[in-house]
Amino acid sequence: MNQFLRRATELEPQMQKDRRYLHQHAEAGEHLPGTTKYVMERLASIELSPHEICDSGVTALIEGSRPGKTILLRADMDALPMKESNSLPFQTVTDAAHNCGHDIHTAMLLAAAQILYERRDELCGSVKLMFQPAEEVFTGSENMIKAGLLSNPTVDAAMGMHVMLDTPVPSLNYGTGFMTSSCDGFKITVKGVGCHGAMPHMGIDPINVGFHIYSAFQNLIARECDPGEKASLTLGAFNAGSTSNIIPDSAVLMGTLRTYNKDLRARLVKRMHEITEYMGKVFGVAVEYESLSDVPSTYSDPDLTRELAGYAAEVAPDFIKHTDYSVTPSDDFARVSEKVPTVYFMIGCGVDGCTVQHHNPGVLFDETVMPYGAAVHAACAFNWLNRRNA
Repeated sequence: MNQFLRRATELEPQMQKDRRYLHQHAEAGEHLPGTTKYVMERLASIELSPHEICDSGVTALIEGSRPGKTILLRADMDALPMKESNSLPFQTVTDAAHNCGHDIHTAMLLAAAQILYERRDELCGSVKLMFQPAEEVFTGSENMIKAGLLSNPTVDAAMGMHVMLDTPVPSLNYGTGFMTSSCDGFKITVKGVGCHGAMPHMGIDPINVGFHIYSAFQNLIARECDPGEKASLTLGAFNAGSTSNIIPDSAVLMGTLRTYNKDLRARLVKRMHEITEYMGKVFGVAVEYESLSDVPSTYSDPDLTRELAGYAAEVAPDFIKHTDYSVTPSDDFARVSEKVPTVYFMIGCGVDGCTVQHHNPGVLFDETVMPYGAAVHAACAFNWLNRRNA
C-alpha cells in the first residue's frame, strides 16, 4: 500500500469523527464560528498554530526542516442554507446542510495536515493550509487573498479537491486548462406602471418587458454563441404580481451565465447589459441590472496538473479515471488560480442507489473516499516540494 494512503487509512476514524461533527453542526455563509473553532482546535491538536486571517478564514503553516518553495492546500468549509432529507445518524441539527461535501473536504485536509506535519523532518519548503468560508456565495477565497493568504511566505503553487458523484471510490479525475465554469449572477428589476388588468393601456406591463428580456437572453446562446463553445444562461427566478387582474408595478428576473471562455464571457455580459438597457428604452421603463456574482473559471495549470496527477496516481492502482474532466458548476478557488499556478482535482465518491446530485436535500457521499483524498493532498504536496529541491 502507498505510504501516504497507509497513514491516511490509520487516520480514517478521526476523519469520520471530524466529518460527522461538521456535518451535524453545519454552518453556511461567511461567518462560521462553530466550524472555525472546531478546525482551529483540531489544527492546534496537531501542534500547528492556526490563524483566522479574516472572518472564518483559517490558515496554518507546516514548515519543513529544509528551506524551499510553498504549496497551498485548500478546503472549503461552508454548508448550504437548506435542509437535508436522509436518515444519517449525524443529520444536521442546524438550518444549514453539507449537501455539497465540504465537510468531507475539511476532514480530508485536516488528516493531510497531520500526515505532512509528522513528516516535516523530510520536507523541503512549506505547506500552507487554506480552510475557507463562503465558497457557496463566492466571497471566501477573495476575502482570504485580500487578508494576505498568498504571502508570508509567498505561495508558489496551489491545489484544491472536490468530491464528485459520477465515479465511485477510489477514483480521481482531472482536466487541464479551464476546469470549472465562470459564474456571472445577475438580478434585473423592471419598473413598470401598474394598472387594472382590464385597462392595460393605462400602464406599462413589466411582465411583458421581462419576457422580452428573457427571450433575448436565450437567443444569445442560440444565435450569438459558436456552437462549439460551452455556455449556459439560466433564468432561475421570474417574480411579478400577486393576483390575476392587476398589472404589477415591477418584475424581477434572476439568473446566471456560465462559460469557460473568458473572451466569450466578457462579450456575453456586455450583450446582456445592452439588451437590458435598450429593452427599457423600447418599452419606456426603467430597468436596473445588478451583478450578484463575478467569478472566473478555475484554471488548472497543464504542466502542474500533469505533475501532481503523477504523484496522485501512485496512491492507488488504476486511480486516475478521466484526464479531460471539467464541471459546469463554479468555484471561487478560481481567484487563487488567477494568482498562482493551480491544480483542481475531482475525487469520486458516488453512492450506489443515490440518484441525486450536489445541492439536493437527499444527496449522499461515500465517506470511504476520505483516506484517498487525504493521501492525495499529502502525496502531492510532499513530492512537489521535495522535487523542487532535489
